[in-house]
Amino acid sequence: MNDNSNQAKRERREWTIMNLFASSYNLFPIGVITKSECPDFILKTEKKRIGIELTELKYERTDTQFNMRAHEDFLSAIMFDAQEIFERQSCLRLVVDVHFSEKIGPAVLLEPGVQEGILIRKGLSESISRIVIDNLPEATGKKYIVDRTSKYGDINLPMMIESIHIINVSGRMDESLWYASISTKVKPISVESISQRIKDKDGKLAKYDKQCDEQWLVIIQNSFLMSSLYDPVAAQRALKHHYKSKFNRVFVFERSEAKVTTLNTDWVVD
Repeated sequence: MNDNSNQAKRERREWTIMNLFASSYNLFPIGVITKSECPDFILKTEKKRIGIELTELKYERTDTQFNMRAHEDFLSAIMFDAQEIFERQSCLRLVVDVHFSEKIGPAVLLEPGVQEGILIRKGLSESISRIVIDNLPEATGKKYIVDRTSKYGDINLPMMIESIHIINVSGRMDESLWYASISTKVKPISVESISQRIKDKDGKLAKYDKQCDEQWLVIIQNSFLMSSLYDPVAAQRALKHHYKSKFNRVFVFERSEAKVTTLNTDWVVD
């Protein structure tokens, strides 16, 4: 898979997430959105030019040989192929979140083009599309979870997959969003994790489009967390905390729930 192909898939994914955020945020301004580089998108309204940067709370691994980009590209390719297989059979628009286990690791991903990697990718894509077809939510917006607690999931989920979350968004979104997660490694929402994301992005803001009247930061919570890792008290504390940022507005977008929270922030000027 070449770099151009990977870049095209990443941009398509960013567009889908951007559109999902816009449709989930009730106060999103009316205007024209265009793709940009720094920030990720520009929203032009009648009165303002708003820069919008997307960033995720990603899992972290300390394996010395772990190749993060190869890992992300490999899982994204699996999801891209699974979506293509599904859409050859159905016109439904879905949000599909697949939680992969750590059994997909660096040994396979350091050489994603080798035959073993190709076979694993093909097999997982076909399995995911079949499982989604067998478990389509009937109601738009209804979430369906296939995991090992259900008889279907226990029998049909490949060992490399922990669970599959499916939401029917037909009529709400023009495009589907199929993405990959590692459920045990998703960084939880906390004051510390959000503060670190804001700090990291604040440090790059000087390189952004200077013609923008406002700059927005959208922090994406990557997916559901395993119940053993989710701390609702810490999450609520983080969403109500008062932060400082160079961005005019900062949001937390809990993607799987299509929930947007506007954080309390003090605008810091250089």
